[in-house]
Amino acid sequence: MTDEAVKVIITVEVEGRKFKSRQIEVRMNAKIDESLRHEMQLLEQELFGVILEVADERLWRSVARDWKNVGREKRQIVTSVGWVAFKRRIFMDETGKRRKPLDEMLALQPKAHYSQSVAEKASYLISELPYRKTAPVLSWVVKTEISHSTAGRLMLKVGQSLNAEEEEERKRVFEQGEVPEAGKIPAKVLYGESDGVYISLQGERQKKTEVRVGILYTGKETIAKGRKRLKNKVVVTKIVESSQDWQETMLKTAYMNYNLDTTTRMITGGDGGKWVRQSFNFLDFPQEFVLDRFHLYRDARRAFGFCAQTDAWIYKIRTKGLESILPDMLTALSKAPPAQAKKMHRFIQYLVNNREGLLDPDCRSHLQQGFQRLGAIEGNVDKLVVRRLKGRGRSWSIEGAKAMLATCRHQSELREGAFKPFRKQTADKPNKAKTSKPDYGEWLQAGVPALNFAHKNRPWVKVLRDRIHPSGVL
Repeated sequence: MTDEAVKVIITVEVEGRKFKSRQIEVRMNAKIDESLRHEMQLLEQELFGVILEVADERLWRSVARDWKNVGREKRQIVTSVGWVAFKRRIFMDETGKRRKPLDEMLALQPKAHYSQSVAEKASYLISELPYRKTAPVLSWVVKTEISHSTAGRLMLKVGQSLNAEEEEERKRVFEQGEVPEAGKIPAKVLYGESDGVYISLQGERQKKTEVRVGILYTGKETIAKGRKRLKNKVVVTKIVESSQDWQETMLKTAYMNYNLDTTTRMITGGDGGKWVRQSFNFLDFPQEFVLDRFHLYRDARRAFGFCAQTDAWIYKIRTKGLESILPDMLTALSKAPPAQAKKMHRFIQYLVNNREGLLDPDCRSHLQQGFQRLGAIEGNVDKLVVRRLKGRGRSWSIEGAKAMLATCRHQSELREGAFKPFRKQTADKPNKAKTSKPDYGEWLQAGVPALNFAHKNRPWVKVLRDRIHPSGVL
């Protein structure tokens, strides 16, 4: 079959005026959907330019009377439908400043070549993919060649804007005394965990910097056999200047997401570091610290070896306390070679420093039963920071890392704004009338034509009739 084409003429009206007709040609082959998409996108580009010029005319009628119209200028930007060219009016206001009402309405910065939606698309894709993999995907979406460096610059602008909004909000709360809107999620017991991870830097004085990660949640729910999910989880990732900034961030996050008036206790966890233990100090609740089990098991196995005895010791520490196995550990320490003994001594000191965080919450006599176990922070660190900011050859400037973390924090918002998901349309199903239960004996009462019409007097019919109706009554 030859490759044929279908020609379509489309005419569109804008504000009662006919937009010039356009003839599109769609090739009839296996890629007909892509051919149609390409032609429609070209039409969208032209139509978008016309709509912007119509909007500029509306704005012209609403500007101040003392503004002087100094002409029209052409501008081109990359939008979600590709390159769009349009002309808009330039005015001189009463102070002599050049004003462009259409640019102000569209929030277009001077000399910017990309719309806000394109920048958000680039930011969301970069939060999931490396720069060089983002570039071809974004180029295909907007039908315009966009380099990986351009995508990175777009992400940087969006991330810096998000950071600036967060910093302004922090100043309003902690410097100007503004009270934000309280959260609505009930949390009788609030769980909080925090940890840090170092990332490599380039072009900075230091070679590495620490990214802090914190999570808050109200418990866990089972979603499958052996699998659980955190309930009402809120995540914070940030590079901060001091522990006070971090504590303020965690306080604001908790207050704006949870109904803290209902909270009676908080269970916190981490690796035992000083800033980790102080992460939730600004939350004025009775708190119970639990040493993170990942670090507890990992450091024990590094010191005493990967064996059943080590795991049995850790189980005793979690259920009965440090005193139950400390003599056995000291005995093993006295018999170990100097290098191994040094590791053992360091681990025992680690246990002593975090003595009050060793017992599981349900093994503490002053607590009631029913508290959830912690240990979710390591997985969240991997998903939020390690997966995107660490790895072979990856290094960042401080500003770039902060911008990337901001896009990761606001990933769901960027996805909703840049790639609005299609809502599945469910067809209304007709109401099926309830049918009565079938009567399987009904056929026995039905009339049989052969017994009553042309053949009713034949011998074989009489025999059959007598068998069905022994009484002889039809």
